[in-house]
Amino acid sequence: MKKTIKYAIRICFLFLLLGMLFPAAADAKKSNVKKKENPYQIKINKLQNTVTIYKKKKPIKAFACSTGNATPIGTFSIQQKMRWHVLNGPCYGQYCSRIYKGILFHSVWYYRQNPATLSNSSYNRLGTTASHGCVRLTVADAKWIYDHCPMGTKITIYNAKKPGPLGKPRTIKVPGYSGYDPTDIWSKGNPYNKKKPVIMGAKRKKIAYGDRRYKVMAGIRAKNITGNDVTKRVKTVVDYRPNASYVYEEVKKINTKKPGDYRITYQLTDEIGRKTSVEVIHKVLKKKKK
Repeated sequence: MKKTIKYAIRICFLFLLLGMLFPAAADAKKSNVKKKENPYQIKINKLQNTVTIYKKKKPIKAFACSTGNATPIGTFSIQQKMRWHVLNGPCYGQYCSRIYKGILFHSVWYYRQNPATLSNSSYNRLGTTASHGCVRLTVADAKWIYDHCPMGTKITIYNAKKPGPLGKPRTIKVPGYSGYDPTDIWSKGNPYNKKKPVIMGAKRKKIAYGDRRYKVMAGIRAKNITGNDVTKRVKTVVDYRPNASYVYEEVKKINTKKPGDYRITYQLTDEIGRKTSVEVIHKVLKKKKK
């Protein structure tokens, strides 16, 4: 009986000793693990309605936004995140990150908690002062902040004439009264997910030697995924090969006094980064003999 009691006491002592050792080891590990530093900082130019994201003090992204007269000036930090949140109206916003009290980053508002009920008129005002104080963004931009910038991320709101080091991105316009945000690729029912910008009027041509009227953009038209004209965004890459050669070399432009094949690549990237290209051959003919 005495041996049993001694054995039980030894076991209890052993467990007590282990209980004292293991927490100490765990605490030692915690003390050795450094907290991950938050590399991001957000600056909002209220006057220019532009958000600039910094990573390790270097600007990496710029977003067009809509602030409001009630948007406060100062230094704040992300305090809370909500996938959907009710806004004044009532209406609803996606990918919300709280800046200060009732001031949030969020998508342009929806009539219902449904990605097909976007307020198109409010979306088309992105880049201008239009909110009640919150910072409105496209879904893609609001989601980027929601996904990448952790709690405590520093936010500076200020006024300046220049948008920021990366400038102010152009915004895409949407038709109609209500619908989807073209950047919301995470909504399966979004019809814009299947659309691409288009370049029209690019075709094979023969150019008379020395033709002064020739223009590489003559007849070219382009539309973005929402159907708006974006011809000014089309860029060209020109490659040249003489008639007797099989190898193309890039040149600055078409020389109508230099016969041969000119391969023209018309390239388009629309306001939200969707791309397309078309390739055609324009042939400069040899000079006619008198």
